[in-house]
Amino acid sequence: MLLRSYLLLACIFCAAVISLAQKTYPGTLVTKLGQELEGEITVNLEGANGDLIKITTIVKSSNKGKKETITTSASYNTAIIKHIIVDNITFYFRTINTAYEKSLKNVCVRLIYGTVNCGLFQSGDGTGQHSIAVKFPKSSFNELNSSEYYDESTFTVAIQLSECKSLYKKIVNKDDTVSWTEKSNREQRIQAYKNIITEYNSCQ
Repeated sequence: MLLRSYLLLACIFCAAVISLAQKTYPGTLVTKLGQELEGEITVNLEGANGDLIKITTIVKSSNKGKKETITTSASYNTAIIKHIIVDNITFYFRTINTAYEKSLKNVCVRLIYGTVNCGLFQSGDGTGQHSIAVKFPKSSFNELNSSEYYDESTFTVAIQLSECKSLYKKIVNKDDTVSWTEKSNREQRIQAYKNIITEYNSCQ
């Protein structure tokens, strides 16, 4: 019973932190069903969000010479949101795996290199520990791995890119341009990811 109480308090605390981090921005919400909604979106563009994203739309109309303003608010589950657009920047909601069985949920990210199927994404200003994350072709579409997820480039990385045979061989053979080790710094890892992404997308 005590453990359950602690877990409940932890959940409430996390929800409160996420809520405080959210701000309201004018933008467009696009669903996977093709709906495009313009309005005020309440979201944390710098990190994790809850499962629901609120958008408030305002419709102005004129009826018999009388002007009316109708305000409607609705919340959409991140699972059905394709992306949102704020300040002409497209943001996606993704889970970022930070370590084995550890992850950040519904993180707002933008594509900074490559494609949505094989590319690098950034959350916030890109300086945080797990703010740069990679999407490999064989991983779940809505999941990314932090740039620090893999201690080194191993067979686990290579197998996800096996459709490009030349790249697969390079990673397995520890080619310097597409490899890193535990001693590699953040910049070296990110450059290796960029080289991998460029070569894989060129294979397609």
